[in-house]
Amino acid sequence: MNRTIKMVVMAVLCLNFCYGQNKKNCPKPGTTRTHIYAFTGYKSGYKSSCRISADEFMRGKMITIRNYTIPQLYAIALRLAPPHDASFKASEQEKVIIDVRQPEKLKQLYCYKLVVPYNHQDDFYVLMHRSLDGEWPEYEVKIEKKGKECFIVIRDKEQWL
Repeated sequence: MNRTIKMVVMAVLCLNFCYGQNKKNCPKPGTTRTHIYAFTGYKSGYKSSCRISADEFMRGKMITIRNYTIPQLYAIALRLAPPHDASFKASEQEKVIIDVRQPEKLKQLYCYKLVVPYNHQDDFYVLMHRSLDGEWPEYEVKIEKKGKECFIVIRDKEQWL
């Protein structure tokens, strides 16, 4: 009987120690990544395209964009233009107000991919906007409504001036 009690106490102490070690190694809530994204530069041989599809690996949502400008990427993230809307490409200059020191940077073409798991599909465009802000922190991008029209306004952030 005495030996059994010692074994139980030892097992409880070992389990408690193991639990404490695992708890230390766990990341804090809210610090784990909920999505995966990647940027690359212009890819020759590809037309400008945007495709939203289901991701089989994470059972979520995926967007693949090839050869779009920064304003076009933000237009999709802010839901000003649907991803497959060709009219946004044609009238891009009319819907975008650019107030930056180096506007030629906004004309470069980029490729972008975002994969979001099924439990974060509702935040798909929010996560896209955050990832774009993380890639270009020197810009402040938002939607402003003037009359009945909505415009994307791109400005330099104050700290970057």
